Amino acid sequence: MNEAKIKAILENKITLLAKLAEQMEKQVKAVDQNDESSLTQILDEKEAVIESLVRDDQELEKEVALLDEKNRVAIANKLKGLGTQIESEIEKITELENECEKNLLNEKFELLEKMRSTRNGRTLLKGYGVSARIKPKISGSI
Repeated sequence: MNEAKIKAILENKITLLAKLAEQMEKQVKAVDQNDESSLTQILDEKEAVIESLVRDDQELEKEVALLDEKNRVAIANKLKGLGTQIESEIEKITELENECEKNLLNEKFELLEKMRSTRNGRTLLKGYGVSARIKPKISGSI
């Protein structure tokens, strides 16, 4: 019975990881297109999937804890294919996450550079401002 439940949890995990990978691809596109509203929505959906994955992991740990060592090894050998699928999905998601992070860091540095150049431009422009009118020292209209 535990084997069937563990298998169901792992299959659900594969489904959730595939959904997460799909959302990561959408996230990369949203970052590339600078679509903030879409990115916010995608991040919210991604967070919900991650919460489901955490719940599944906790449930899996409980089920595995109920098994003795012999049964753990037997089930691990039977479900090795599912483990391989999970690892490949996680690697795919990690690559997409790293790509997205790299793009966001590049954009951050570009914005910081623009801010610095704007600040330097303001400092330089202060010297070219309108000078105060020099009042004549002699009274009268001159």
